[in-house]
Amino acid sequence: MEKKRVIKSLENLDPTLKTLLKKKYPDGFESNLMRLTNAKNEPFFVVPLETDDTTYLVKIAVTKNSEGEYDLEVDEEDNMDDDDDLDVGDDYDPDFEG
Repeated sequence: MEKKRVIKSLENLDPTLKTLLKKKYPDGFESNLMRLTNAKNEPFFVVPLETDDTTYLVKIAVTKNSEGEYDLEVDEEDNMDDDDDLDVGDDYDPDFEG
């Protein structure tokens, strides 16, 4: 059986997935960021996270700095401790625009 594929924003992860993300990337996930583009050819950044039945691409907010590089907009420690309890049922779509 193929795993379900989901794109979800970091701030929308439920506490269980945030804990799993924290365990997988205890030193931060900046070096594991992958750059993807949506249907409008706009870049967005994700880190992979897998569970037994689902492969997640967790969207990480970034901003472009004056040197043309991208900086994380979030403090990983602060956002990983939020208790947002939102639905995690979005299907993975490589052309996702949200």
